[in-house]
Parts: sequence; structure tokens; C-alpha cells
Amino acid sequence: LWLLPRLEDFRQRYPAIDIEWRQYHHDENFSRTDVDLWLALKTGPRQRWPRQVAAQYLVGREIVAVCAPALARGVRGADALLARPLLYHSNYRDNWALWAEAVGGRLPEGWRGTGFDLVMNLIEAARAGMGVAVVQRCMVQADLAAGRLVVPVAGSATTGRGYYLCRLRSVPGSPAVDAFAHWVREQAAQAAA
Repeated sequence: LWLLPRLEDFRQRYPAIDIEWRQYHHDENFSRTDVDLWLALKTGPRQRWPRQVAAQYLVGREIVAVCAPALARGVRGADALLARPLLYHSNYRDNWALWAEAVGGRLPEGWRGTGFDLVMNLIEAARAGMGVAVVQRCMVQADLAAGRLVVPVAGSATTGRGYYLCRLRSVPGSPAVDAFAHWVREQAAQAAA
């Protein structure tokens, strides 16, 4: 949702560099030699990268509450928004509590909602008007710009997680790897601005 729409820019700027995507391993031990660079999600604020990995933050710490424009009508403040149907990522249900605390809202006691295990499905449910989702701003920038989603209550929270550009320290760079690393950092800086 964040990287793929930007890749055409890389292809146009560096037409001689080919990119090949490799399958992600959920129990990655960070010792693969068939990958030059990878984007990895830091799963918690206290997570440490293994010593052999050089990791640089790119995007994804900031979360916002979003919904379809029709669902935002009449919402006046965080508590009113929290009374709407809530959608959440099943691995990060606590994002709602983080967001509510950051914006001065109160999450209803014993709240229930609809959980999704993929952020793409969570965002699609919000687009369809099923409820309000709390998601990483970087994942919905295009939807916000196009008006498919809105941020009905100003404010955000930080999760301490996010996406990092990673590489093995022991593997030397190359002009192609360095070009992609520079490009993706540039894209992250533009997204943050």
C-alpha cells in the first residue's frame, strides 16, 4: 500500500536496475544471503534488531483514525467517533487504546469491533463504510488525498513500531543496492513531509 504505488518512479529513474521480490518468512532469522535489502516491520517499541542487521526507520509509526466520508458526518470529537463501529488489525487491537489516549478520548469499556489480519482488508472495510479504522497514516495517504477516507478527528498516536530498511552488515553494498536504498529513504522523507 505504501511502496508499490511508488515503484514506477524508481523504474523510470533507474531503468537499468531490476528488482526481484522474495517471499517473506514469518520466523525470519535475518541470515538470508539471497536478499540485498528488505523492509521489515518492527513489531514493538522495545524490539531490538539482531547485531548483524543494519536497520533504518522509514515510515509507519504514526496511526490515525479514518473512515468513509459518510460515516464521519455528525462526528464531534473523539468520544463520538469511538461510539461508531470500530475496525482493528487483529495483531494490534491495542492501537485503539493508544489513539484514544493520545487524542483525549475514552474507549468504551468492553468495546468490541471487527478485526482483520491484513491491513489491506482493514482499509477496504473502512472504505466500504463498515466502521472506523485506526491505521498507519502512510498506508492511507492515497485514500485521504482521493477523498475515499477522511480523518474525522484530528490527532494521531505513535506506536513505536514502523517499517525499517534493513540489510546485513556483512554484505557489501553495490551501486544498484545503494541506489534503491537512497530512493526508498527519499520516498519516506517525502511521505513524512
